Amino acid sequence: MAEKVPLKEGLFKESQDGGTLLGNRCTSCGKIFFPKAQICFECGHEELAEVQLSRRGILYSYTIGHMPSRHFMPPYAVGYVDLPEEVRVFAPLVTTELTPFAVGMKMDLVIEKLWEEGDKEIIGYRFKPV
Repeated sequence: MAEKVPLKEGLFKESQDGGTLLGNRCTSCGKIFFPKAQICFECGHEELAEVQLSRRGILYSYTIGHMPSRHFMPPYAVGYVDLPEEVRVFAPLVTTELTPFAVGMKMDLVIEKLWEEGDKEIIGYRFKPV
């Protein structure tokens, strides 16, 4: 059995309901960041607290890749999803023949295997149409 390895530590948390993205919030002005920031880009405050972000968002923009990339074979989709916390997340998208993408559509977070590297499964996040 392949060892499951997160794409990057601290980006997400897996759970029974599928998981959540982990961002942080400035304790001074309240601005939320994903991925986590070391300092608030809004006010310069250095104290930020971890927050779990919403699992559902709205597709802001997307594109379909037709050239192979290091880890994804074409056609593959990537896009920006706006979360209620006023955070725009760039992510791979789950493509289905039944649901074509449309700007403004509702999207759900999924935590799953993105690719394999040797005997390791690289686990990350994607968004799929609701």
